[in-house]
Amino acid sequence: MIIHYLKISLRNLLKYKTHSLISALCLAVGIVCYTLVCFFIQEINRQEDLPNSEQRVRIEVNQRQSSFFRAKEIQRLIEQSIMGLECLTIQSYNNSTEIEVIDNEQRNLPFLIQYRGVNGNFFSYNAKKLLYGNQLPKAPDEVVLSQKFARKACGTANPIGTIIHLANPKNIAENSIQDFKVINVVEEEDLQSLKTDCYFFYEVIPYEALSVGGYLSPKTDIETLNKTLQSITWQRDEETVHPVAKFTQRHDNTFAMAKLLILFIASLILISGLINFLKFIIQMFYNRQREVALRKCMGSEIKGLFLLLFAEIFWMISVAFLLSLALTEIMISLAELYIPNRDMPDLSLSAIYVVQLQIYLALLAVCMLVIWFPIRRLRQVSIISQINNNRSRHIFRSVMMWLQLGISIFFVGSTLGINMVWHEIFGEAYSPLTSEEEKNIIALNVNSQRMWQNLNPILTDIQALPECTEKLAMMSDIQSGQFFMRTYKKADQSEAMIAITEGSSNYFKFLNILLQGKEVSEEAEGVIYVSEDFKLQLDKDSVQGMVELNNQNYRIAGTYKALYKESQGGRTIGSAFFPGNRFRTFYFKFAPGTDPDRNLRRITDICRNYIPMTLPLEVRSLADNKQTVMGSMYMTQVGMTILAVVSILLVVLSIYSAISMDTVSRQKEIAIRKINGATPWIIAGIFGKAYLVIFILAFTVAYPLVRLMLLSLNDTPAKCIQSWDWGIMLFFSVALMIFLTTAYKIYRIMHINPAEIIKNE
Repeated sequence: MIIHYLKISLRNLLKYKTHSLISALCLAVGIVCYTLVCFFIQEINRQEDLPNSEQRVRIEVNQRQSSFFRAKEIQRLIEQSIMGLECLTIQSYNNSTEIEVIDNEQRNLPFLIQYRGVNGNFFSYNAKKLLYGNQLPKAPDEVVLSQKFARKACGTANPIGTIIHLANPKNIAENSIQDFKVINVVEEEDLQSLKTDCYFFYEVIPYEALSVGGYLSPKTDIETLNKTLQSITWQRDEETVHPVAKFTQRHDNTFAMAKLLILFIASLILISGLINFLKFIIQMFYNRQREVALRKCMGSEIKGLFLLLFAEIFWMISVAFLLSLALTEIMISLAELYIPNRDMPDLSLSAIYVVQLQIYLALLAVCMLVIWFPIRRLRQVSIISQINNNRSRHIFRSVMMWLQLGISIFFVGSTLGINMVWHEIFGEAYSPLTSEEEKNIIALNVNSQRMWQNLNPILTDIQALPECTEKLAMMSDIQSGQFFMRTYKKADQSEAMIAITEGSSNYFKFLNILLQGKEVSEEAEGVIYVSEDFKLQLDKDSVQGMVELNNQNYRIAGTYKALYKESQGGRTIGSAFFPGNRFRTFYFKFAPGTDPDRNLRRITDICRNYIPMTLPLEVRSLADNKQTVMGSMYMTQVGMTILAVVSILLVVLSIYSAISMDTVSRQKEIAIRKINGATPWIIAGIFGKAYLVIFILAFTVAYPLVRLMLLSLNDTPAKCIQSWDWGIMLFFSVALMIFLTTAYKIYRIMHINPAEIIKNE
């Protein structure tokens, strides 16, 4: 019997296959959004679920400039017997360096790693499991590896005793230690720890900021501990400071509210998709009341009707679940393309699929409860009641459409507002190059010590390529549009920020930026070029020839339009270019008409002649903004736009199906009204009034929430958000969308022929 109902339900769904597929796709997008958010929140909660959470405290320095410790300062804490503090834990933030691992075959394999300095209590305090006994780092020449990095460096072999050699010891500390012995491997389970490859003893990094934590003893309170800590003092920056203890749970309420807010926003699209999905199924079931009545006359029970409706839901949710699996793969692939590798956590697809399966089963359970409502309403259906059935008010349906429309306005308004804020803050990036010229420029970032050692032969081989016409050396990456900042003091003594960058003096010629002035050599000191915007400010301040930045004077050698990718509408008053000989990124221009992909491969091959495969290469076209901050922001904007489009699509489908159902079910009523003299506009008002009320109610609730959210994103909100223009634009845009969705069906019902309707009846 179950197979019979599955066949019938599948046949019914195939009659509306386009609408069914769209509803399933929208629900799949909601499942993916909610799944990814649930996965990350579960991981964060798992990290917070640490032993003795209520007794955990952090120790800070009572100095406004810096509340962190240095290694020498921590030594004072260790030397003192601090009553009331247990399991003193020390850790630094992640940093990066290059190392060489000497494997069993005595090969030196170079790697770029993320490291942090810790003490022995770090692992038990953070509930990290050690895989090879309980040996902890106690000496400066000992190191613990992460499980992931141990596999990368040593494969399946036991890494204990392996020697790690620092390519440049000064990258970590100014000491003579170059070789470190692996004493253990830590099992990495949470997303945060996956970013750490090596755990050194904290004394190796005496000049980095260190955080301190521990447990408050059961018989001690926080006030008593702080009184003890006040007796431990030292001098820092000609100021006497001492440590202060605070509970780590202090910000938990705020953080918990933030997690709930993110989860709520992610659930909106899922709820909207589920509402549209259920409404489509249930409306289609109601439209088949004649079929249901005949089934009852032939002996069908409530159980059979329930199974029939549940079979349709099972097919639709199963299709949505399969689509969500495919969308998850696509989302993760896009994230790996656009999110920089240093910020991209290792995502476990199996763990994500488990969460997705849980949501799928939860949706099935929710739907089983929801569909019992229409089953109860259809329990008394008969052929006579079907013929004499009066139209209901559809109150539940109207409430659901109001909720969907409110969610859609929220997403569309958020997307519109954030894009406007982004445009106001960063403006339009200045780019004098054409898209073809950008593709023919290849960027090479010097990201490892091995590359620095072989830089000259690499540059020589690349410039020897016949298609390579010019080289540009820069201190920073020009693709991301991110610049260093310096302070300029105006004539009225107020301070303003200017964007700066540093590179070789052929910067302007290389990037087709018009320059008024002469190129100076990289060795020239105290010379800068200023942008036209900055020059206007200098003219207002009557500054000529020389300018002071950060209390240092510079000679102005020329004026240019703007830096490459400089925002024209940003919060800076302009920019400055510093000719210099400190380089980190190189750009190579190739002749027009050459294949950019072939140029990328050739530069990569040249680098691989000197750089082993264990070290990553950062080679990409200037037109490729992936793996940059701007690329990540662009992907975020695209993601929000997709969510807004999906929410709009859900509302359009919901309203279209509702107006279609209304116009079909009320044809006889409208025919009688026309016979009694009702004009087409009166008939249009009958249908349009309900949707107008739903829209106004949804907008009056959703728009203030969006506006409040955007205004609270920053202490100084963007001017575009403070104005009402974008709200008016949002109102008329959504109103136009609803009008276009309902206009055709209302136009058709306005011009029906009453004689034809009565004849058909």
